[in-house]
Amino acid sequence: MNAAESSLVSLEALYWCGSIFLWSLFTGVGIPPLPEEAGVLYAASLAALHPQVHWFEAWPAATLGIMAADMVLYGIGRLWGHKVLASRWVARILDEKKRQQIERHFHQHGMKFLLVARLLPPLRTGVFIVAGTIRFSLLEFLIADAIYGVVGVGLVFFGGTAIVALIHQVGYWLLAVLGAIVAGAVFYYFYRKLHGATPKLPKS
Repeated sequence: MNAAESSLVSLEALYWCGSIFLWSLFTGVGIPPLPEEAGVLYAASLAALHPQVHWFEAWPAATLGIMAADMVLYGIGRLWGHKVLASRWVARILDEKKRQQIERHFHQHGMKFLLVARLLPPLRTGVFIVAGTIRFSLLEFLIADAIYGVVGVGLVFFGGTAIVALIHQVGYWLLAVLGAIVAGAVFYYFYRKLHGATPKLPKS
C-alpha cells in the first residue's frame, strides 16, 4: 500500500469514526427518539463488518459520543434549569412527581443512582437534566460517565460485535430481518412509554 492509498484508508476510517461519534451523540440526546444503545450497536456493526473500522477506534468513538450527549443534557439543566423541565418535551417523560423523586435519589445515593439511572430509558434523559439543574458535582458526573463508558458501553459494544459477526456468517438477509424487528420493538417501546405509564424509579 502506497502513501496515497494509506492516506485514503485513514480518511475513510476517520469518516466512519466521526459518524459513530455523531450517531451516539444524537441518540444519547434523544434525536431520533432511540435509546443510546442504538449508537453503540451501530459502532459494533461497523467494527464487525467494515474492514477499515477497528474495535479500538469504534469503541472510544461511541463512548465519547455518549459522554458528549450526557454533558449536553447536564449543561442544559445547569444553564436553563427548571425552565427546561417545565417544557412539554421533557414533561411528557418526567412530571413534577418524578422530578422530585429523582432529586431525592440524587441527594441520598449520588453517583450510585446516576449509574442505575442509565438502565432506565427514556427516564435517564431527564435524570441527566435534573443532575445539571440541582448542580450535581460535575466531577462525580464525569466519573460515573467514564465508568459506564468502559463497562456498560464495552459490554454492549463487544456483545453486539460478536452477534453481528455471527449473523454475518449466516447471511445479510437475517441481519435485515432482525434489524427490522429490533427497530419495530424499540419504536413500540418508546411509543408506549411516551403515551402510557412512565418507568418506575427504584425505592429509596
